This record gives sequence, structure tokens and C-alpha cells, in this order.
Amino acid sequence: MMVVFIGIICFVLGFLCCYLPWQAFKRRVTGVITTIVEGDKEQGDKETSKAGDEEHIIALLKQFIESTKAQNQNLKSQTQFLQNQLSLMTENIKSALLILDHNSDLLFHNNQAQKFFYLESKKTPSAEEEEQAPALKLNEVVRSPDVLALFEECLKINKKIVRECAFRKKNQHEKSLFQVTALTLHNQQLKTKNIILLFYDQTEIKESERAHIDFVSNVSHELKTPLTSLQGYVEVLIQDFAQKKWDRFENFLQVLLRNCKRMSGLVNDLLSLSNLISQTHLEKQKLSTKELTNNVIEQIKPLKRKIDTFFSAQYVMAHPLWAEIVLHNLVDNICRHTPEGGSAYIRWEPSLEDNGVVLKVRDSGEGIPEKYHHRIFERFFRIDHARSR
Repeated sequence: MMVVFIGIICFVLGFLCCYLPWQAFKRRVTGVITTIVEGDKEQGDKETSKAGDEEHIIALLKQFIESTKAQNQNLKSQTQFLQNQLSLMTENIKSALLILDHNSDLLFHNNQAQKFFYLESKKTPSAEEEEQAPALKLNEVVRSPDVLALFEECLKINKKIVRECAFRKKNQHEKSLFQVTALTLHNQQLKTKNIILLFYDQTEIKESERAHIDFVSNVSHELKTPLTSLQGYVEVLIQDFAQKKWDRFENFLQVLLRNCKRMSGLVNDLLSLSNLISQTHLEKQKLSTKELTNNVIEQIKPLKRKIDTFFSAQYVMAHPLWAEIVLHNLVDNICRHTPEGGSAYIRWEPSLEDNGVVLKVRDSGEGIPEKYHHRIFERFFRIDHARSR
């Protein structure tokens, strides 16, 4: 964010350095032309005395015009260089950048803003198109009352404002959460005031934090249940032991054993999850795709659901346990989400991009709603919150 702000300041300073000499040069040209056209006698005498004749005056004007063209071309080159530098900086940041004037007309946006908001692909318009095409308003770009209120507040108090705003990005069903920073940019000489808006997408961060909180809550609940049972039965056993009642010991010990196994399974799942997250290298073996697939189907036995298998790739290099777990989960999803009489297929085929193998699974179930597609690979996320445990 600071790099963008410094780049914008440098751009403005460079523009002023080019603009002021141009204005002085423009006044000089206007004075000379006015003198010739209006026929100022005193100035005309001076020029005539220096030039000598009309041809020399024309030669001087031609020389002056060529010098003007050269300086104008130089100013264009400098301006283009500054624009390229600004564009390079703004296009390589992940935040969306909007620059607006005091009327909320859009002056500039980067590619990230084009992806986030309702903007057409950027192209260089002709001079006539630039004059005819009306500038986009902020409420046409960002469909959020909170952002509009932030713009008005920054325009009024002339201070940096940072605020969280939620609104829908382009072609999305659910709202995304943004950290929006508003800055005021003054130009004292031109007496203009522009507003810079930076949009940092925090949706994935917030969803990850929420998933972590839900995960800790679910794990705590799952561990609390067997612990409560263990505590209750141990207290009863202590009382029975003090009273020398031995008849219920065997049943209570069986309950204690089951709850201990349940806790052990939960802890093993947590260790497996931690291992998957932290392990950068898995010990792979050459596995038969057909044997692996048939073993999983035999374990689950998907009754009244036809699963076709295709083995374009006969072998795959993978970790035996994790490969089986992945395939087991996919086949289990087929059984749970495909109605009776439905069909599905499992396909193993060589990867076209590398020397690996691609596993494809497809069924005729209800599918996943489009609004959840961006969260398919999010850890612990479940569409059915009752199954989030």
C-alpha cells in the first residue's frame, strides 16, 4: 500500500515538472503569434530589424515550430514513462485500486479492480471516444452503500480512513469482506482533490479463521463427550469399590474401554491431519490402480449404484494409505449422494502436463451448488453444517 502511495506521488510530481515548463512555453508562443497577427509596430520593428525581411521571419517561425514539436514530443515521452511506471506498480499488487475525482468519477483502475468489480476490459480509447464516453461513477463500479459512505467521509474530512466493507464481487453470489483504505490526494496548483480507494480482499483469511474456530470447537466437543463419560463411570466405580460392590465392575470397565478407544481414534485423526499438513514429502510406492479401486469398492459395496471403472493408467506412484483414503472418501460420497439406480465412473488416466496420473470421479448425484464451488478445497468446510464434525 505504501509503495502504491509513493508511486502516485512520484507520478504527480513528474507530471507537474512537465506541465509547468509547457505552460511557460505556451505563453511564449502565444505572445509571438499575437505580436505578428495584431501587427504591434514597436515589436514588429524590432523583429524586422533583426530578421531583415519576411523570409527570415518565416524561417524563424518554422524553427520555432520545430522546437515546439520536439519539446512536445519530449513531454509526451516523459509522461508516457511515468504512466508506465505507475501502471507497473499498480498492476503487481493484489489490492484493487481506484482513483476518483471529487464528483466520484472514475479516473483510473488497475487490473485487480477490473476482476473484482463490474468493469469492462481496459483499452486505449481514441480522442473522440474519450470525449464522448461518460466517466463511470463509483456507485456503478462498487455496489456498496458502505463504500460510498466511506468515499464521502474521506472527501469531507481529508484524512486516511480504514474500514471493513462487505459486498459482492463480480459474478459472485455471496458477499466478500474487504479492508478498504481511503486516501485524499490534493493538487494545489490545479486546485483539484482526488480520492484513492484500496480494496484488500480478506474473505479467505476470515473464512480460514472461522474454519479454525469451528474446528477447535468441534474437537473440544468430541473430546469432552468421552471424557465426561469416563469421569462419571470412574466416580461410580470408586463408590462401588468403597462399598465392595463388584457385580457392575465388568460392564463399567467395558464402557470405559469403548470411550478410551473413541478418544484414541480422535487423537489419531488429529495426528494424521497434522502429519498431512506438515509433511512435505510422502513415501510413494508403485500401486496398481485397478487393484486399489477394486479393493475400495469391495469394502464399501455400493448397492444398486453402478460404478464403471476405466484404467488408462495401470499404475500410480502414491502413498498406499493416503491414496486408499482419498479413493474411499470419493466412493463413499458416490454412495451417499447418488440416488438408487444412479451411475458413476472412476477413471485413472495419464496426466497431459507431467508424468503423473489423474484420478477422475463423476456421479449422477445432486452435485454441489455453484455458490459453494470456491470453497470445495477449503479444509473442514461442509455444506451440511450438521456433518461439520
